Amino acid sequence: MSSRRRNLLDHILVTSDSCLCIVDARRRIRFFSPGMEAWTGWDASKVEGLSCDVLAEEKPSPVDLLAAAFNPSSSSWKGQVEVWQAVLPAANGGTVSGQFCSVPLSNEKGQFERVLIIRSDMPQIPGDSADHAVGQELHAEVAALRADFRSRYNWDSFIGADKSLVSVRQLASLLRDSDSHFNIVGDSGTGRRHLAECIHVGSREAESSFVPVCCDLLSTEALYEALRNLQQMAADRSRAHEHPGMLLLIDVDRMPREVQQWLLNQLTNYQSVRLASTSSVSLNEVVAEGWMLSDFQQLIAPVEITLPRLHVRGHDVLLLAHEFVQLNRRLNSTTAVELSQETAAELLAYHWPGNVRELQRVIYEACEACSGEVISPENLPFAFRAGMDAQAMAPAVTKPFQSLADLMQSAERRIIAATLSVCSGNKTEVARRLGLTRPSLYRRLKSLGLEDDKPPAE
Repeated sequence: MSSRRRNLLDHILVTSDSCLCIVDARRRIRFFSPGMEAWTGWDASKVEGLSCDVLAEEKPSPVDLLAAAFNPSSSSWKGQVEVWQAVLPAANGGTVSGQFCSVPLSNEKGQFERVLIIRSDMPQIPGDSADHAVGQELHAEVAALRADFRSRYNWDSFIGADKSLVSVRQLASLLRDSDSHFNIVGDSGTGRRHLAECIHVGSREAESSFVPVCCDLLSTEALYEALRNLQQMAADRSRAHEHPGMLLLIDVDRMPREVQQWLLNQLTNYQSVRLASTSSVSLNEVVAEGWMLSDFQQLIAPVEITLPRLHVRGHDVLLLAHEFVQLNRRLNSTTAVELSQETAAELLAYHWPGNVRELQRVIYEACEACSGEVISPENLPFAFRAGMDAQAMAPAVTKPFQSLADLMQSAERRIIAATLSVCSGNKTEVARRLGLTRPSLYRRLKSLGLEDDKPPAE
């Protein structure tokens, strides 16, 4: 980082009450400012050191959700300055919402090693000329970084040459040149959000904000609050980068029906915002199950793109692995440059249940363990080795005493019954844990003889 930028950052950290935090290359919060403490109510000692990475816990705590809200996208580590709206859990049990700007910070070698995240919608304090001057200087630097990124960003950031991506690229290229809403179907970790961001950055509204909202992690009340805030932002087009150009509804197949209806009723207030969404299954299936309103599906998904799982993309695994090796070399100063032939063969043989996200984590750990320039199989993490062994073990062949259908039904009955017991009969929570919609759960309960009641009227 240049001395001028370091001095500017030090001045903000020491003398300003700004709401800001710093995330390092390992996606951990390293600084949580006093201004952020006062705004959210969370003490820095409870936040600093937390990982911002994708949450793996089944029931993350509020402070974990807070940390996850500051997780920089992969574009941030390539130099992109981003502006987004977020709703954060406050320490008092409520929520606070604000607009944030993420600024990648590079070292003397030009490697992006930290991301500065600033709340950018704070009101100006009268008479605070020092902070105002700092803000003007920082704004100029942010503008320069944004311009530099826009000039360098291209479609090559979406990596993949397999034939399974041909139709994906064709549809995505058409969407970049249109204003049509769209939905991206795919399993978690396949790159749904990254593809949506590529479409946004290549569109006419590239200077406006890309706003992701997770429909599964946020409560119904938090969803309402986030969407109302976006509605107010959409009405003000005074500054392009503060205007939500694309609203990405992540896991829209889990959005409550009442929120779907509210969005339909507020359609005229979102006409200047492009709607995009992601889902794990086609929205036609969700409508057929009765979870999604047909009118809502027609609104948000006139075009649907399906991303394939990583294990069917052939040698794209090695293309992505090489990219992640180079990324770790730039960001974390690791020594690895390439994969050995044996390592490449193992990566190609693996099934990748976590898709691209799992591959990125495996390469990250392998780069950390590698002391030379070539990653060998011994450098691959234990979790990967265990997964390989599990996939290689074929189940013992025994003569079944029941038909396959009976065995599967029996297993399903045991799993659902156990989940009902753990959730004290709360069917909404059972459906969430099992990855089902409520109508689908009710049908399964009835077919398995576990529930005689009909689902409540929609």
